[in-house]
Amino acid sequence: MNPSRQPPYDQVYTIQVAQQFFLKHAALAEHYERLKIANANNDSAYYRYAELQYYHKSMAMHFKGFFSATSLM
Repeated sequence: MNPSRQPPYDQVYTIQVAQQFFLKHAALAEHYERLKIANANNDSAYYRYAELQYYHKSMAMHFKGFFSATSLM
């Protein structure tokens, strides 16, 4: 891996940046939830959107940990 291009989870974030990433991924998870439901009759599209929803939901939870843990301090 190129050290100058680290994945987002390896970087240090400010609370504001973590909140922005949380909101972005939460909104995308909701978007893919709607697409998943709209494609309930199409198996391949349904599962593709379900995977994307799961990814963005897990990333939202990941970034929420940055600012919810520091808010307790």
